[in-house]
Amino acid sequence: HVLSLVLLCAALRSPAPRRAFGRGAGAPLRTRCSAARTAVRAFGPGGTPAPLRTSRRCCAEARTGQAGSDRHSPAADDAAAALSLALLCAALSAPAPSRAFGRGAPAPLRTRRPSARAAVRASDGEASLRAANLPTEVWQPPSREQQFERLTSEEFDLLVVGGGATGAGVAMDAASRGLRVALVEGSDYMSGTSSKSTKLIHGGLRYLAQAFQRKIPPRSLLDVFLNLRFDPEYLRIVAADLSERAWMIQSAPFMAKALPMMVPLYRWWEVPLFWVVGNMYDLIAGAGRGVPPSSIVSVEEARFQVPSLRSVDPDGNNLVGGLVVYDGQQNDARMGVHIILTAIQQGAACVNYASIESLLFADGKGAGDAGACVCGARVLDRRSGKSIDVKAKQVVNACGVFSDKVRQMAEPSLENMMVPSYGSHLTLPEYAGSARMGMVWFTNDGRVLYLLPWEGSTIAGTTDAPGELSYTPRTSASEAAFIIDEVNRVVSEPLSTDSVRSAWAGIRPLVRKPGSPPGDTKSLSRDHVVEKLNCGLVTVAGGKWTTYRKMAEDAVDKCVAENPALAHATRCRTLEMQLVGSDQTGEVCGGAFDRIVATLVDDVGVEKDVAKHLRSNYGTRALQIVALARAEPGRFCEVDRSRLQLGMRRLHPHFPHVEAEVAFACRHEFAQTPIDVLAQRTRLSFLDVTAARAALPRVMEIMALEKGWDAEQARDESERCETYLDSMLMPGAGRAVKHPGAEVLAA
Repeated sequence: HVLSLVLLCAALRSPAPRRAFGRGAGAPLRTRCSAARTAVRAFGPGGTPAPLRTSRRCCAEARTGQAGSDRHSPAADDAAAALSLALLCAALSAPAPSRAFGRGAPAPLRTRRPSARAAVRASDGEASLRAANLPTEVWQPPSREQQFERLTSEEFDLLVVGGGATGAGVAMDAASRGLRVALVEGSDYMSGTSSKSTKLIHGGLRYLAQAFQRKIPPRSLLDVFLNLRFDPEYLRIVAADLSERAWMIQSAPFMAKALPMMVPLYRWWEVPLFWVVGNMYDLIAGAGRGVPPSSIVSVEEARFQVPSLRSVDPDGNNLVGGLVVYDGQQNDARMGVHIILTAIQQGAACVNYASIESLLFADGKGAGDAGACVCGARVLDRRSGKSIDVKAKQVVNACGVFSDKVRQMAEPSLENMMVPSYGSHLTLPEYAGSARMGMVWFTNDGRVLYLLPWEGSTIAGTTDAPGELSYTPRTSASEAAFIIDEVNRVVSEPLSTDSVRSAWAGIRPLVRKPGSPPGDTKSLSRDHVVEKLNCGLVTVAGGKWTTYRKMAEDAVDKCVAENPALAHATRCRTLEMQLVGSDQTGEVCGGAFDRIVATLVDDVGVEKDVAKHLRSNYGTRALQIVALARAEPGRFCEVDRSRLQLGMRRLHPHFPHVEAEVAFACRHEFAQTPIDVLAQRTRLSFLDVTAARAALPRVMEIMALEKGWDAEQARDESERCETYLDSMLMPGAGRAVKHPGAEVLAA
């Protein structure tokens, strides 16, 4: 290997390769071929290295060929170049590359690079991946139709109503305990609040502050002392959330990652105060926190990490430093899809676009009757219009902010316990923040505002705004203006509404505490509750994304403890599990997910930003998407003639999302509409509404072929998607103008 590299360097320094392979007349082809054969013979038969003195003689002859014009020979130069290339090829084909990297070092995933021209000619996707040494996971979920058929033919131990993060977690937990589980979702998986979060996996800095302060934020050191208090309930919530944060990051390491966030400090007394806050946050998390520790950084470091940070705040206070804390970040809707897939892998039957029309009761009784016992639900398949009865020994209501509707199906006289709390977010260009670090600070009204890098963009958002319950929540003009004003308090380059690429709002399901003032969402419980009604219906509500696993565990524990028919369930196993895409068997990449990126880029020819996007959103299933694209190159690939390779065709030139993802979502991720693809699978509508609208015609073309839609059905789906995209525009803005080139994409 060392000899090959030495000779390659010598050849690259020589003018000979220019004549042999480029401009100018080189030796005749047969001369170069014979020189190459001579070079190969220097290695000995079968690629075995010749004795060292032979190799040294070859090296000496190669050096002689470039030493001075009086002894310069084109044939010798060609022989040296051919020798170098032959030796390099032999080295790359060596059966033990690990020895070149030291004893015990694992060989790279890419142990042999196929010819670029062969890659262009390849038409069999799986064969191409095998040539690149890419083992692929063979498991794929059963189709939606097969799972719906199970709903009609089986009796289940547990029926979960709701396909958001909590419902998916309940299905995964229960199925992993050996229970027969069904899950139904009235719309698409994660289409509600679970896709509209701040994308954080966190314990909650504000909860920690509320444990010790009645007023947030304090305006002076005197404020800090005058508003001291101690509320252990908030500390308990923070501790539980941080424990779940560590598990959630390791459960999907390809997607969940540690994210540094800076709290900018503009008053001298904030430095020691927030130093205590950061260290307490780390102390509560414990040694297994899963992220680096917090730290106080200087003004210079703060400005380096976040160049857009203001040196002076609007009150005239100079920047004195920053507190850097670490939390986790995820792609929420895609995380939810992988939880659903894991539940299915454990044996659950999950069906989206299946809404419940009513609950079923044993012994002919009805809702509200004395002694009534829930034994299933009447379910409507919204895609076919067919209604069926799904029978189950236990029903779990995990409908988030809409949980009261299901509770009142069981007992109509129940009062509402859910309180909607709006969280509004804006997607901004990447330059609005920092690609390396997020920012978090307290707003003037005591809420927390985040400015975070996400998927090549920046999201700005806050929560805890009161609002009305709605199936289609939208960011209000006042909330959007509030977010922009708050961001402009911290960044040096003011932003305007023209900078907003997308706007969305989610409704967080908070649980009402007795005696809490009406309309005040900040004082409501952030913890979750598990309620069991007399009729047997179990409701799990409240909490947040970070605690979905613990919420699911508590709900299933409640069901098992109080329903003798579920006595055969085993203990909770989810703390020991990883999600689909995490290389559960260790056979694909051994947990080193960057090896997937390196292999897709170097051996398969996928562009780097596309490879990173696929890895971080699909894990090992990224290999299946590449295999799908290369199996149908006419639909999903285009020839990159500059590199003589097949490139994966993008949905939009400004983003790394590829067309093969649309077909993959239809075949293996239960996408039923273009909204599902653009919102919950690729997230393009959350990143840029204009880009999503430009990509819609191509998405419709692919889906129409995958689903067998006729022209009328395709037109209806496209119109519904256009209406949905309008709802994600900046409030008050008209329909988005297409990006340059959108007409070409549409054509």
